[in-house]
Amino acid sequence: MPKLPLSNIHVSAAVTTARALSLSRFRTTRLLPQTHHVSLYTTDSAIKSRANSESYLSDLSSFGSNHYLRQLCTRYDLARKLCLDDPERFSAAHVHQRFQPTSQDIFPNTELRLSKVRTYGFDYDYTLARYTDKLPETIYTMIRDVLVNKMLYPPVLKGLKYDKTFAIRGISYDKETGWLFKMDSNYNIAMDTIHYGREPLRDLEEVYSLHNGPHLAPDYVKGHLNQMNDLYSIPEATLLADIIQYFNENNIPFHPRYLAEDIRTAGEYLHKGDGISLSPLHRVIMDNIDEYLERAPELLQILETLKREGKRLFLLTNSGYDYVNTGLTYLFNTKKWRDVFDVVIVSARKPSWYLSHRPFRLVPTDNGSRRTNVQPWAFVDHFEEGQVYSGGNLMTFTNITGYSDRNVMYFGDHLYSDLRDPSIQKGWFTGAIVSELKYELSVIQRSEYRQCVSYIQLLEKILKHSQQETRGGEFMHLPAEEKESFRRLLDIGRMERRKIRWRMRDLFNTNFGSVFRTEKYPSLFATKIKSFANVYTADLSNLGAYPSDFVFYPKRLTQAHESRMPEVDDLLDEILNV
Repeated sequence: MPKLPLSNIHVSAAVTTARALSLSRFRTTRLLPQTHHVSLYTTDSAIKSRANSESYLSDLSSFGSNHYLRQLCTRYDLARKLCLDDPERFSAAHVHQRFQPTSQDIFPNTELRLSKVRTYGFDYDYTLARYTDKLPETIYTMIRDVLVNKMLYPPVLKGLKYDKTFAIRGISYDKETGWLFKMDSNYNIAMDTIHYGREPLRDLEEVYSLHNGPHLAPDYVKGHLNQMNDLYSIPEATLLADIIQYFNENNIPFHPRYLAEDIRTAGEYLHKGDGISLSPLHRVIMDNIDEYLERAPELLQILETLKREGKRLFLLTNSGYDYVNTGLTYLFNTKKWRDVFDVVIVSARKPSWYLSHRPFRLVPTDNGSRRTNVQPWAFVDHFEEGQVYSGGNLMTFTNITGYSDRNVMYFGDHLYSDLRDPSIQKGWFTGAIVSELKYELSVIQRSEYRQCVSYIQLLEKILKHSQQETRGGEFMHLPAEEKESFRRLLDIGRMERRKIRWRMRDLFNTNFGSVFRTEKYPSLFATKIKSFANVYTADLSNLGAYPSDFVFYPKRLTQAHESRMPEVDDLLDEILNV
C-alpha cells in the first residue's frame, strides 16, 4: 500500500478530541485524583497534560524527518479510516451470519453432553415464569410506599417514579459510602460507573482516600457491599439512588447502611409477607396475572418432550404453592401442570436449602373443590406422585430421589440461590437464565459496536507495536524533544482508545454499561456466571431447539502468549506495511 501524504493525517482532530475529553468528560463530571497516586488514573492525568499542550503539534512541519512520528500518525489515520470511516465494512451484509450469536442460542462455559443429563430441575421466578416490564415498576412503587407508610420516610417520596433505564443487574451498593458501581472480574471498581444518588461521583479522590485505589479487598466486599445480582434488585438499586438523590438535594442526613437495610426489609416483606398468608407482591400479581406474566405453552411442550425421552423433572422454588400454582396454570394454560414434574418443591428457602438440615413437609393442595387431606406436620421420608412438598434440603432430596449428582442439571436465574451451591456442593450441571442477553446481543450486532471493537483492538495493537519499535538503538539516539513528541502522540492514541470505550459503554447503558463487561475486563457478574454455570441463555425455551444428545463446546479463549485473531491481524498488517 502506498504511503499517504501528511495532509491526510488526522493529527489535529486527535488533539482536539483529547482536549475535548479532558474538558468535558472529566472536568464536568469526574475529577481525576492527584498526581501523587501511582495508578492507571495517574497515567491518564499525565496523558491529558501532554495531549493538551498548547504548542503540541500545532505545525505538522515540527515532525521534520522523524520517521517514528510520521509512521505513527499514518497508522492512526488508517485505523480510523478502516474502522470508523468505513461503516459498510461492518454492516450485516459483511458479517458471517452463520457464526453470529443470537438470543435463541445457548452459550457454553464448559463442555457439556446433554446425553449425560438424566434429571432436569427448574426454578420458577424468571426461569419458567417470564415476567413483563410492569413487575419491576410495581416492586419499586410498593417498596417506596412501604418506606413512607410503615417506616416513617418523607411522604414526598411517593412522588418518585421508576426509571427502567437507570440500573442494570450485577452492580454493587456500598453500605458505607452510598455509592452504586460495577466491578470487574478482579474486584476493581469500574471508576466511570460510580454513582452517588443519580449523579456520577465527581471526585474520584474519595475512592483513593477510602481504598487506596479502585481495588476492593474481599473482606470489604463481604462486609460492606450489597451485590445486586437478581432482577428483583434492579428496582431496589434505582430506589436507593433516587432516595439518596433526594436526601442530598434537601440536606437530609442519613446513613447509607440504614437506607439499604430498610429497602431490603421492605422488599422482603413484599415478597414473603407474614410467612403464612400470601405476600403483598404475590397477591397483586395473582390478582392481575395477565399484566405480569407472559404465557409460555411452548415451555410445557419442551418439558413433555423431555419426559417422553425418559428424563426426570423437578421444580425447586422459593415461592409458595398458591402463587406458583396460579402462575404455572396461566403460563402453561392447564391446571394439570404438576403431572409433568416428578417432584415439586416450594418455599425451599434457597440458598440455605443446599446446606441446611431442614426436613420436608407436605403441602395441602387444591384437589377439586377442597384441600387434600394431608398432615403438614407429618414426617416425610419419601416423595409420592402428585404431592407437593415445602422446605427440605439438598442432602435429603438426594437420598430420597436417588438422583445421581453428575446426571442432574438445574436451571435458574440467581447466581447464589440457583447456581453456585448446586455446582459446588453436588456437582450438578447448571444453566443460567440471563434475560439481558437479548438486548446485549442486539447491541453487539450493531455495525457501530463492531466498528468500535475493531478500532480499539487496532489502536491497542498499533500502540504495542509502535512502543516495541522504540526499544531499538535508533530511537534511543533521537533528540529528547523528538522522543517527547512521540510519547505525546502515543498519549493521543490512548485518549482515543478511552473515548471509544466510553462510546461503547453508552451503547448498553449510559450509567453502568454492559451487564457482562467493564471498560477492560469481564464484569464480576459475568465472571460468576462463567464460574457457576455450565451454560447460559436468554430464555429457557431455547433448550427446545437442542436434541438430547447435543454436545456444547465452549469457545476457545486465547492467552496473551498465544496466536492473535486473524481478522484483526489482517487489518493490522495493512497498516504496518504502509
